[in-house]
Amino acid sequence: MRRRRQRKSVAPTQNLDSFLDILTNTVGVLMFISLFVTLVTAQAGNIIRTPLLSTSNKTAHFFEVKGDRAAYLDTVSATNQVAQFINSLPFCGEPSFSRDPDSVLYEYYRRQREEYDRCYLERNAQLQNYRATTKYYEVKLYGEGLSLAFLPVEDQPGESPQDLQQTNSDFQQVLKKLNPKNDYLAFIVRPDSFKVFREARKLAWSEGFDVGWEPMPRDRAIIFGTGGRAVGVQ
Repeated sequence: MRRRRQRKSVAPTQNLDSFLDILTNTVGVLMFISLFVTLVTAQAGNIIRTPLLSTSNKTAHFFEVKGDRAAYLDTVSATNQVAQFINSLPFCGEPSFSRDPDSVLYEYYRRQREEYDRCYLERNAQLQNYRATTKYYEVKLYGEGLSLAFLPVEDQPGESPQDLQQTNSDFQQVLKKLNPKNDYLAFIVRPDSFKVFREARKLAWSEGFDVGWEPMPRDRAIIFGTGGRAVGVQ
């Protein structure tokens, strides 16, 4: 009599290929991140050229960097000129006006109002036509809030990177008049002039000055509002 062979049941084994793929990918990503962090740390001195933005209680002194030239806006001189001009204008006092035509003072107030309107128009025309001047800019009043618009003088383009290094350059003379404890330099940088900006910033840093900068499109006008212009220290 033949013995019946017992069939061995073959249970399906668990497939670990997917788990191994996930583990391999995870280890690869971790190695890539470690390599990237190592390279960034080693080259941080070369990569990070501009610190994070911060506010400052110091006074900002502005330069425009355009056409590979740096020009001092001299907002202090421009503001003083405008203030003196405004103070020299006649005062136009707006009168109280009686709207009652039967009032005995109606005609008097009407004449006072006409004089006020005439004075206001003449004063406003003088303000719109006024121009302050600095070495590199013509400064005009802009808008009703008496903002200042800086218009470049054509024959005064500013100083080149080589000019900035000269001890008698305008840039160096401005630095000598300022105090690093109270003042900092703010640069308005056009797209074509980062080379001269970096040179000016390096010179300012070497004299102990904080520096801030703001990129600006090539043809946008520089306008300072009544509250000034804010460029943080970097």
